[in-house]
Amino acid sequence: MIPTSKFVDREAELNFLRERYRSGKAELIILYGRRRIGKTYLLRKFLEEVGGLYLLAEENETNLEDFSSRLADYFNDPFLRENPIRSWGAFFTYLAGKSSERLVVVIDEVQYLAKADKGFLSTIQKYWDLYLADTKIMLILCGSLVSFMEGMLSAKSPIYGRRTGAWKVEEIGFFDLLEFHPIDFETAVKVYSVFGGVPQYWADYNPEKDFWDNIRALILSKGAKYYDEPKYLLKEELRDVSRYFSVLRAIALGYTRFGQIADKARIETKSLGKYLNVLEEMGYIREERPVLGKGRAVYRINDNVFAFWFRFVLPRRDEIEMGFDVVDEIKGEFNDYLGFVFEDVARQFLVEMNRANKMPFRFTKIGRWWHKGEEIDLVALNERERKALFVEVKWKDLSEREARGVLRDLERKAGLVGVEDWEKAYGLVAKKVEGKEELRKEGFLVWDLADFERLISSKGEV
Repeated sequence: MIPTSKFVDREAELNFLRERYRSGKAELIILYGRRRIGKTYLLRKFLEEVGGLYLLAEENETNLEDFSSRLADYFNDPFLRENPIRSWGAFFTYLAGKSSERLVVVIDEVQYLAKADKGFLSTIQKYWDLYLADTKIMLILCGSLVSFMEGMLSAKSPIYGRRTGAWKVEEIGFFDLLEFHPIDFETAVKVYSVFGGVPQYWADYNPEKDFWDNIRALILSKGAKYYDEPKYLLKEELRDVSRYFSVLRAIALGYTRFGQIADKARIETKSLGKYLNVLEEMGYIREERPVLGKGRAVYRINDNVFAFWFRFVLPRRDEIEMGFDVVDEIKGEFNDYLGFVFEDVARQFLVEMNRANKMPFRFTKIGRWWHKGEEIDLVALNERERKALFVEVKWKDLSEREARGVLRDLERKAGLVGVEDWEKAYGLVAKKVEGKEELRKEGFLVWDLADFERLISSKGEV
């Protein structure tokens, strides 16, 4: 559980729940997201505000009995203690009878109930239509199996048309994660490169220890809490993970085009699309196309824990199992890996600056661009105003001379994008840039980690 003093960046989710609560009408809310993303903590925070009943389903056959006992305690019902509820229909009928006033009921890990009773969702549909829709209940169904929960939202689901709201709880952005620990920005980028924006991982990170000591303790040693995390997460959702492992491993190693993935993973091209689609639906990979122009799609791992694990942990499992310390091996490749992650952090920085009106124009689209071997890390666009910002991202300290070389080459590549008559600006994001003030005087947009820190400390006054 995340420490109660660290409720980070969930105001949007809380406000969504508050608004639904204030409606006063019957509400059937679907809330979901991957494990360790902070759903339970969010719901308990909400219940602290409004009151209500929290019910956690488990992988056993006694959930209905356990829930009945919880109802008896919550409503102080001696009759129910002596006569426990025997069916889900009776359970929802009981809730309907207690919902003449506002009542919030959270059922967490609801997928276990549906797995144990194939008719569970149909029962909700029936009793929602019969009784609950005319009450003041706020029923929140929460789950961690993303594929199952998104199935509940589809037109094929029995509760389709009954839900009154749905929210997928996503990872926390880099600049909000900094609230977790008093660490410097360079270390924060490293932590983000391993753990992404998943709150529980950050809560487990010990800022009093060295970065690599943390990674050893949490993921790079046999028996560590997250040593098998991606394997565990995939096995929860999928029956046979071997093909998905091969696909993820290929992408993590830089084989990002469709044909490359098929060759490296040894999967026929006619079958590969199915595996890519499933992984994309689960949120573990994303398809990416150039932000402007036409170009072949590439696939990226969308989860830093997966990206780190498939690139660095899986290939060294034999060594780790035998008790070897693999940190020194990983350090040699880690800087290259950080370069890709830093592009994502730089994109988030530009988005934050855009929100704070600290950019030369308000951009409406941002992404990468590539064509025939040429590539630009970030291109921000306002297509209506025909304005473009081209940005290179470097995870290194740059001298003024090096920075000028990067910017000159950026101007050359920008000429290939096909926006000759647009207003253009050129930028650079790096760990540290010497002479950045001189470059700024010449009209270049140049930022480094010191500007990241100013963005946080002054809330956009960079």
